[in-house]
Amino acid sequence: MARTEQLTAPVLQASGVSAGYGFGPKSAKVLHNVDLAVSPGQTMGLVGESGSGKSTLAKVLVGQLAPSTGKVLLAGADVGSMSRRELQAARRTIQLIPQDPYASLDPRMTVGRVLQEALNPNGRRNAADSSRVTELLETVALDGSAATKLPHEFSGGQRQRIAIARALAVEPKVIIADEVTSALDSSVQAEILNLLRALQEAQGLAYIFVTHDLSIADYMCDELSVLYLGQIVEQGGSDLLRHPNHPYSRLLLDSVPDPAGNFLAADAVAVRATSDEPADPAHPPSGCSFHPRCGRPGRTDSDLRMCTDDVPALINRGGAADRRRTACHFPLLIDALPRKA
Repeated sequence: MARTEQLTAPVLQASGVSAGYGFGPKSAKVLHNVDLAVSPGQTMGLVGESGSGKSTLAKVLVGQLAPSTGKVLLAGADVGSMSRRELQAARRTIQLIPQDPYASLDPRMTVGRVLQEALNPNGRRNAADSSRVTELLETVALDGSAATKLPHEFSGGQRQRIAIARALAVEPKVIIADEVTSALDSSVQAEILNLLRALQEAQGLAYIFVTHDLSIADYMCDELSVLYLGQIVEQGGSDLLRHPNHPYSRLLLDSVPDPAGNFLAADAVAVRATSDEPADPAHPPSGCSFHPRCGRPGRTDSDLRMCTDDVPALINRGGAADRRRTACHFPLLIDALPRKA
């Protein structure tokens, strides 16, 4: 997805963020030293297999999970150093659209009441609420009469529109969309994606877009962060889907069938995974986390020892003209790949 590169300061930034679950000896670290940033009007995609840490990172960014190390900056302010009142105000500037909106909507509440509670979480109502509810529904292409209905009276796509309207109610600067189209039919997916793009253009929203679908990532995202076992292994513009430098990024791309059901053809630098399953994300391998699965050809015994022993830094490996960052001792650095029809 080609867009004008953003020149404004990041509205959301993560620096050296690690996070996990549990306490003491039973604690499990899921994210490892994650850096990313997104500016107004820009979309950062988080891609990777199930268990890669995408949803955990989304929870950290939205404030549902505190990082164990590192910082999350919202509009330049350190979320971790905010008072309770400052944090409550800050959380209104960043909203989450869940994968399953029905599970997040109270089945006993009308859509109008859902949106009114989003507008006034303290329970206070005012005369402008009803007109604002109608405005929010119309913004997501729903009729104002939807306010009187219950969630079960809507289709999956309509419920996702309601979830978007609820997120917009507090006029956020950042929206985190967590697999928001994965449960929808392809035609409805396109409608929701186009709605999100139109809203972004009209309101200057920054998006963090969590998805396992690379075609959606290609359509929606300006920047991509590829996660594997809680670490960013490649980061850059959406062109990394055409020029993947990390063997894991190439493996993801090669696993996507074209419309005829065929997989992308192998070439001289094709990567074959030596295992279909990643390791336990709470206990990643030493060195490069991908090395037990990496089938990159041409590595010597010395190369393999480096992959096993040394953690590769996420750095620019392609020269000054390339802003891509890759965490691989032996990146592919290949020519443009064939694209699906």
